[in-house]
Amino acid sequence: MAELLVIHPLNRGIRPIRLEVETESRKITSAKAGTTFYWDFEKTLQGKDPLDAIQLTQRCSGIDFISHAVAAVRALEGIAGVSVPPNARLIRNILLALDMIYGNLAHFYQNAVPDYIPLKTGPAVHGQDGDFRVPPTVAERIAANAWQALEMRSLIHSMTGVVAGKAPHICNVVFSGITRNLNIADILKLKSNLGEVGRFVFNGYTRDLEDLEKAYPDYFDLGKGDGRLLTVNEFPANKPGEFMIPGSVKTGTGNLVLDTGLITVACAGSWFEAADSGNTTLAGPFKTSPDKPGGYSWVKGALYDKKTFEVGALARMLLSGNSVTTGMGARAFSVMGRFRARLEETKALLEKISAWIEEYEPDGQLTAESEVPEEGLAIGAAEASQGSVIHYVSLSDGRIELYNALDSFSWNLCPQTADNNRGPMEQSLIGLTVANPESPVEVLRAARSF
Repeated sequence: MAELLVIHPLNRGIRPIRLEVETESRKITSAKAGTTFYWDFEKTLQGKDPLDAIQLTQRCSGIDFISHAVAAVRALEGIAGVSVPPNARLIRNILLALDMIYGNLAHFYQNAVPDYIPLKTGPAVHGQDGDFRVPPTVAERIAANAWQALEMRSLIHSMTGVVAGKAPHICNVVFSGITRNLNIADILKLKSNLGEVGRFVFNGYTRDLEDLEKAYPDYFDLGKGDGRLLTVNEFPANKPGEFMIPGSVKTGTGNLVLDTGLITVACAGSWFEAADSGNTTLAGPFKTSPDKPGGYSWVKGALYDKKTFEVGALARMLLSGNSVTTGMGARAFSVMGRFRARLEETKALLEKISAWIEEYEPDGQLTAESEVPEEGLAIGAAEASQGSVIHYVSLSDGRIELYNALDSFSWNLCPQTADNNRGPMEQSLIGLTVANPESPVEVLRAARSF
């Protein structure tokens, strides 16, 4: 007989997640992953000045705010056909990279580690009865590093403040460029702080993940998904058209160049529906339907060529050709594979930030000559630590007419589609064996690997 297991809320993430799985003989045969967190932020932008989107969309997320600012400004610049000066490109690259490193540290130490290491919080010990395999002395070191990771995150926020004026919710990314240049003192502080974060990553973070990989080798075979991956163009290089992360999609037949025109919205399993005769393009619009049959999530799902795709560090590292991640083969598509991809990305970004700082010209041009458009539509895209961010904007008479934003939840937690396809998180849960339904740690670990 099938048994229903509900986990709500799955905490530690940027939004509370509700998991509902069915098991037969303790093996998961069906899964639903959604959120009861109502998210219809875009309505607040309708009728506003286009420049407001750069600031207001940062409130879409508590951890990937920079990516939303960059996606918004890229959409507006796309309508105007403007290319930003080299210094603006470098500053945006540095900010996005810092935000990804911040997110990767938070994901590993504050989101994932408590499922593998018992953590002491005052007189209490979290997870005393869990499936803990790491030797006590190693567990103590990882637990100590989890606290030190908070200090590193604080340091990264400080670096973001140096570059962007403040954090969270940056102020220096504006239409056609940036608001101020870094001075020599700023650059020296960035280099010093970057070195401290780098020492923690290459010593503590690297060693901690290696010990988890040794203790939990079976998690290289769990949480696989279906192998379809997607990235958007990110970290533009000095040469036009070149990117550290190319906009690509991985399908069963190979890798293809991303075409944002093939991105649509999936509403079948969500509490949204198309307001215009079933139109599921990014333009929408979409309306709420909380009583809709089959709905179980406030996530507007994202599809590419009518299929679900996984986004995030695993996609970025595999599609950009990272040697360590690609060398893992099929094992990369797993719980531990996603952790490894985040670490390898963090290492690569630390090196890239150093290179971008060296390339930076303290007296360089801030903005390009351009006027804020009054009419037009465009798609702006950016990568975030959690995964790809897509912004659609339509302008009329100098005001925002329509706005839609998709983030990693739209991709990785895409609810069931009209043709019964499931999003990557749901796919990763199906097939898992739950040893103890009272403490379904296998489900928690797979879900928190995204």
